[in-house]
Amino acid sequence: MPKVDKAKTNKSQRHNPLADEIIEDQETAGLRKTPRKKTGKAAQRKQDADEEGEGVLPAKMTRKVMEVAQAQKAVDDCDLAADMFSDTASVGHGEGEGDDEVFEDVEIDEEGFIIGENATEEEERALALFLPGAGGAQKQAPGPTLADVILQKIQEHESKGGGSNGQESTPQGRSDEGLSPKVVQVYTEIGKWLKTYKSGKLPKAFKVIPNLANWEEVLSLTNPLGWSPAAMYEAVAIFASNLNPKMAQRFYNLVLLPAVRQNIADYKKLNFHYYRSLRKALFKPAAFFKGILLPLAMESCTLREAMILGSALSKASIPPMHVAATVTRLADMSPWFGTTSILLAALLNKKYAFPVRVIESLVAHFCAFAKDDVALPLVWHRALLIFVQRYKFELNDDQRRRLKELLRVHFHEAIAPEIRRELLATKPGEAPAGMDLS
Repeated sequence: MPKVDKAKTNKSQRHNPLADEIIEDQETAGLRKTPRKKTGKAAQRKQDADEEGEGVLPAKMTRKVMEVAQAQKAVDDCDLAADMFSDTASVGHGEGEGDDEVFEDVEIDEEGFIIGENATEEEERALALFLPGAGGAQKQAPGPTLADVILQKIQEHESKGGGSNGQESTPQGRSDEGLSPKVVQVYTEIGKWLKTYKSGKLPKAFKVIPNLANWEEVLSLTNPLGWSPAAMYEAVAIFASNLNPKMAQRFYNLVLLPAVRQNIADYKKLNFHYYRSLRKALFKPAAFFKGILLPLAMESCTLREAMILGSALSKASIPPMHVAATVTRLADMSPWFGTTSILLAALLNKKYAFPVRVIESLVAHFCAFAKDDVALPLVWHRALLIFVQRYKFELNDDQRRRLKELLRVHFHEAIAPEIRRELLATKPGEAPAGMDLS
């Protein structure tokens, strides 16, 4: 195809530059070439700032003004100090004393306070309130507890009511039984409420029971054996944290243990809230062992009760010395019941380090059955196996010999060979008996 001749092309068909066309379009459309001035608040603030900026003094002039102002302030301060000094001097020299003698009669304490020499006793006592370290302020006696306040208010109310009605009443509004009728009514109603308790806050009158001197008598008004399982758990949490071990032992033995045994007897299993109560009671281990475990073992508890209690023991962290003392008591307990071996196995399975005395008491406990020809239950063999497995390296040669002789009397086909194998085991790093490594 032949090339197009450039000379023949029509120049009028070419378009103008884009910028020129835009300007022409603005002029034809009547648009502004310059932007419109802003008259809003922002523009006004900017204009004010520009005007202020125009009126700012130069830095050199500002520095001179500041120097003049500081010099004037220094002159005024000197004049004021001179006036004050002249007034003080005139007062001091009025009696013929020097300037240094003005403060001779003033005493300054350790804290920096000025104390007059002729201060009165009342002023010294008031000052001593703010200086406990100086021996002025004494410790205040502890105020009454919430339990004391509640009982005091009830007693005052009953004493006023008894005097106005003309009824005979004992001093302080108490009845012949030693409790105010109002106290009896309040805690009886609380006991009825605790029968159906499921969740929520307990009344404050119930929470103050551990702080009362006659807490057992007040607690009996609430009928503890009728509480719901959830109420029992809340009560155990309150009493375990507020009572000392001796009082907590009585609470466990008189309230918690009968409720747990009754629940197991009725339902052949233990309610979850009662199980939590047993776990919570272990926060006072001495009270738990003396108030629940040992009485239960001495009364020949059922197999189900021993298994449930052993489960609670196995899942809790207990101080080793409490466990050691309990194991010794169980080993020396007479008469022996099969459930005792279940409790022993639960405690031995915690793998605590026991003193030599405890190990010897356990060996004596098991070897005492060598004189009996009666077939022993499986729980006894299981407890012996657990003892040998956990403490085989703490046994001396005499104790091993006695246990081997015991196996000749009471031999179990499945467990006795395992016990014998554990007794023959040696400590890691030691040569077996009869082997010469030289």
